Amino acid sequence: MSRTRRPAARRFFALPLALGCSIALAQPGDPAAVELAMSEAQMAKANIRLAALAAIGADGGGNEQALHIPGAVALPIDAQEIVSVPVAGMVQTILTPPSQPVRAGQPLLRLYSPQLLQWQREFVQAAAQDKLAAEKLRRDTALFADGIIAETRLQEARGNATQSRALASETAQMLRLAGMSEKAIRSLRETQTLSAVLEVTARTGGAVLDYSVVAGQQVEAGAALARLARDARLGVELNASRQQAAQARPGDRIRFASCPDDQARVIAVSPQISAGSQTVLIRGQLQQPSTCLSANQYVEATLYAARGAGESWAVPSAAIVRHEGAHWVFVRTASGFTALPVAALSSADGLTRIRPQAPAQPGAAAALAPGARIAVSGAAALKGALLGIGTEGAPALPAQPLGGGQ
Repeated sequence: MSRTRRPAARRFFALPLALGCSIALAQPGDPAAVELAMSEAQMAKANIRLAALAAIGADGGGNEQALHIPGAVALPIDAQEIVSVPVAGMVQTILTPPSQPVRAGQPLLRLYSPQLLQWQREFVQAAAQDKLAAEKLRRDTALFADGIIAETRLQEARGNATQSRALASETAQMLRLAGMSEKAIRSLRETQTLSAVLEVTARTGGAVLDYSVVAGQQVEAGAALARLARDARLGVELNASRQQAAQARPGDRIRFASCPDDQARVIAVSPQISAGSQTVLIRGQLQQPSTCLSANQYVEATLYAARGAGESWAVPSAAIVRHEGAHWVFVRTASGFTALPVAALSSADGLTRIRPQAPAQPGAAAALAPGARIAVSGAAALKGALLGIGTEGAPALPAQPLGGGQ
């Protein structure tokens, strides 16, 4: 056997081997492809078996790579709603228990708020002023039509009416933000009856996840009171290693060992690593409502990464060796093998996903490509060739063409 490190411009020296051939060693530097001459007889003696690269994959067809990643079921961010009110007060009672489904407009809790009294008083005053300004505008319009008053007085009445209407609208909007219904606001306008009790309602249908307050608690304006789930959709958050996250793409399938009937799809891969766990967050979303999974449930998920993503390949872990601080695979050529340095991305189910460490060099005898055949057994003997170790007594026979037997 012999080896030659590319590129050819580097200087070499010869090392005699027990096989009666020579090996060309490159000077230390970045890993580069190495040519290894090997005959069919030497391959048989080393028990080297080949497999086509395109036929190697986690699903038997080479289309997907299975990545086992832990995570937890979570509610999608856009499916959660925080219930709060812009007035301070005291929680009198919880009207709807946690974990209960609710409809839009259903009361959740009752709040006693002196601040609400002030807003109602301001609204009543603004509504009364708006009514007076509107009546004055009607009178002045009639008087101006009869030529009794000047146009400037009519314009002044219009300006006052506009300001009064805007103030009444503003104070009414404050009451709406506080949670008062349109019916309650109309009743307040007609009866001028003030009340410090406010029923906080659900804006949309869904389910109550939890409350942030208890009865008798004093709350500030804008404080979170409850958390709602707007629908039955669930998501999943996976804590992947950097190498696993590099293979995930939006649309990849996610399955769960504990709930085989459920399936999710990747919707996003975080661009940063978590400082605490040194993992990358992968978000997925279930395709349909689940009766097996629940929010905050820990799961062991399998993410099926598209095999063609990033020009990466899934190969048996036994086909990879470590040498000179790099990972190597051996690609069959007409005269033997080409040892190619590769980057190992992740491992699962006895397979390792790899990609070329650098673009193929011009004139390279072999590269990772569909149909290429790599050594999937006997890699230790090929590593020995890289190290300059031969097989005692093995005759040096000419290599067979690439189409020869395995």
